[in-house]
Amino acid sequence: MSASSLLLAFAVTVILGGAATAWIWLVLRPRSERDEGLRLLAAMRWREFSKLVVDGLRSRGFKPEAAEDTAERGQDSVLHLRRDNREWLLACKHGLNYRITETMVADMTDAVRFHGAAGGVVATLGEVDAEARRAAVGRVELFDGSTLWPIVHAQLSPGVRDELSAKARNAAMRQATIACAAALTLGLVTALVAPRGEPVDTMAVTPSPPASGASDAAPAAGNPTVAAAAPTSEDEQRDDVIRMVTTLPGVERAMWSTRSTLLVYLTDEAADPVSGICDIMNKYETLRTSRLHLQPPAGATRPARFLQCSTY
Repeated sequence: MSASSLLLAFAVTVILGGAATAWIWLVLRPRSERDEGLRLLAAMRWREFSKLVVDGLRSRGFKPEAAEDTAERGQDSVLHLRRDNREWLLACKHGLNYRITETMVADMTDAVRFHGAAGGVVATLGEVDAEARRAAVGRVELFDGSTLWPIVHAQLSPGVRDELSAKARNAAMRQATIACAAALTLGLVTALVAPRGEPVDTMAVTPSPPASGASDAAPAAGNPTVAAAAPTSEDEQRDDVIRMVTTLPGVERAMWSTRSTLLVYLTDEAADPVSGICDIMNKYETLRTSRLHLQPPAGATRPARFLQCSTY
C-alpha cells in the first residue's frame, strides 16, 4: 500500500471516527441518560414523582404552599404552589405514554379561573401535543419529558445520578469504540479501491451520518453472546448481574436504581424470576444482600414487590 493510500485511510478514519464519536458523546449519551432517568421516574409512585417536580420547580421561583393551607384545602385534583406571593396550580401527569392535549390545557385554564390563581403548570413524563402548546398561552406552562428532566434530575439522590451517568457513559464508550473500528475498516477499504498512480482528493470523501453508525453500534455492544472477562471490581460485578438477569424468562430489563437496590422490570405480572435472580446474586459476596425491586408492567394489577435474597 502506497503512502498516499495510507494517508487516505488515515483521513477517512479521522473524519468518520471523529464525527461519529462527537455525535455519540454530545447527543446520544445525554439522550440515553435522560431516557433511562425518565423510565426510573415512571416506576415511582405518583406522590414521589410529584414531590420531585415540586422541589425542582423551586429553581423557577415556585414554592409549595404551607402545610396548614393544604390541610384546610383538603383533597384536591391539583397541587397549589406560590410564586411572587401569588397562587399557582400544578398538575402532574405520570407515565411515559401520557400525552397532554388541548383539552387538558383548557381544563387547567378553567381551574386557574375557578381558583383565582395567577397561572397553572402541567408536567408529564410523556409528550405535549402541538395543539396543546399553541393553546397554552398566557397563564399555562407545559413541561414534557425532555424539558422536565433537567428540573427533576437535580432532585435525585447523588447515587442515582451517578449510576445513570455511568451507564450512559459506558454505553457511549462501547458505541464509540465500535464506530471508530468501523471508520478504520472503511478507511482501509477506501484506500485499497482508490485508483493507483493518481492524486486522491481526501476532501471528497463524504462521511456517513454518525447517527447511523451509532445506532448500528448499539445492538452489537449489548450482544449477550460476546464473551466477557470475569468481573473484578464491584461495578463490573453489578454490570455482570444486569447482563445475566436480563436473560431470565419474564424479565424485560434490569438496572441498579441505587447502590443497594436492583430494579427488575417484568414482562408479565405473573412472571416470577426470583429463584433465578437469587442464584445470580448469591454468586457475589458484596451484592447478595442487595434488595430486589420487582416492577410489573404498566397497567398490571399486581403491585411492585420488594424482597432480599440473602441477609447478613
